[in-house]
Amino acid sequence: MNPLPLRSASARSSPLLPLIVLAAAAVFVLPAKAQTSELEVDVRASVTETSHLWSKDKLKTPGNGGHGKVYAVFKVDLMKSAERLTRPLDEKYVTSLLMNELDANGFKQFVPGQQPDILITLSYGRGELANPYIRDQGEVGGLPGLPAPGAASFGGPQSAAAPQQTITGAMPMQLYDEKTPGWEAKLQKASFEKLFLRVTAWAYPTKDNPKPLMLWKTVMVVDDPDHRDLNAVAAKMLEAGAPFFDKQPKDKEVEIHKPLPEGHVKVGEPEVYGKNIK
Repeated sequence: MNPLPLRSASARSSPLLPLIVLAAAAVFVLPAKAQTSELEVDVRASVTETSHLWSKDKLKTPGNGGHGKVYAVFKVDLMKSAERLTRPLDEKYVTSLLMNELDANGFKQFVPGQQPDILITLSYGRGELANPYIRDQGEVGGLPGLPAPGAASFGGPQSAAAPQQTITGAMPMQLYDEKTPGWEAKLQKASFEKLFLRVTAWAYPTKDNPKPLMLWKTVMVVDDPDHRDLNAVAAKMLEAGAPFFDKQPKDKEVEIHKPLPEGHVKVGEPEVYGKNIK
């Protein structure tokens, strides 16, 4: 058997060799740092049926819509657009997340034999939603109509529209908004394409009032739909938005930061895999 080749004298006496050995060892013994990141969720909430919100009821909580809390989840819908989600959403999983957040924020699921106060719909997708910083623009990204009792389904989804820009000669309140510090940056940011979840509450239809009546809505959006899986961020989006269910916040958008799971790299002893060397 041939002996291993001897190192040259220059290699044996090189002052850099101990440093190289120490540096190589450090690759295996230094612990890897956990990488943390935050998810920014923008919440757009409003109460659309405002009889309690603007009443003189002294017992009401400021910003509270005051609608019923017994709920049933009626429908979960994908709002289709030109661009697809990076992965199809697991609707059963997200429905369970939604119900958990409803229960954690004072709502109660109906039981058999009980009539719910509200019907909850959840629409989701990606698109260039209406900009909340442009007044009287309306909204896209899912406005299904609630059917009368016995009807089969909601109306078809609405397509997303391109963001609109401020028009010279806009209404006075719009011009006032434009003078608010930071308004232009918020306007531009809100115009980007978003991933969204929209939770909407409807009054339970009756024979006397069979037409759909929207009570409140909460839209949660995040950026970067090209590189973000809605399944992975839906829990944090609903967690951020649920405290605003049936609430009328002062701001058009509320910015919430949620921590994402930390990534860890475990470093152990190096191992060699392969055939035995003879």
